[in-house]
Amino acid sequence: MRQSNRLSLFLIAAVITFACLPRLGPEPLPTFDANAPLTAIVLTAGAAATQTALNAPPTATATPLPTKTPTDTPTPTPTFLFLIPTRVVDPTQIPLGVSQHDFDCQVLSAEPKDLVGASTRFFGKWVVANIGVSVWDINSLDYRFTSGEKIQLQSVYDFPATVTPGATVELTVDMQAPAAPGTYTTKWNIYRGNRSFCDMELTVTVK
Repeated sequence: MRQSNRLSLFLIAAVITFACLPRLGPEPLPTFDANAPLTAIVLTAGAAATQTALNAPPTATATPLPTKTPTDTPTPTPTFLFLIPTRVVDPTQIPLGVSQHDFDCQVLSAEPKDLVGASTRFFGKWVVANIGVSVWDINSLDYRFTSGEKIQLQSVYDFPATVTPGATVELTVDMQAPAAPGTYTTKWNIYRGNRSFCDMELTVTVK
């Protein structure tokens, strides 16, 4: 009986000992996951996309341009202009008198009418119309200084043109203003030979 118990204990001890010993023989191969390569590719692509996004330059954001709001076109308002005609009478259009004399004249204008500087040269001018019956022949007429202030540089001038009845002519005299300020009057006449028939007067103010 005591020998039988010893044998049982020996067997139990042997089983426990063998159970604790390392296994002899090849290790079992690891199980291969068929989806592992695809998982690695997906992870790599995701990491690359993340890195590209981090290193990429910032994307410009388009700013919309302001929209031009159409404005209403103003309706034109009619403007009424009341024009008052101004009648300007040209010296040659001034109504002329009519004379029954062979030689007669009408003085239409005398210039200058503005102030004249002291000691300055200027031209005295008369516009004269032939209101007589006869023609003023350029070869038989002249005009001369007769009285008043001697402000002319020449006292006698030949007639510049032949003038028919109803026509006009401009007669000019080269003059020089006195050095002293004041009002000066000079008188001239048209002559046919030794006979005068047209009095011409000019008054200038020297400043």
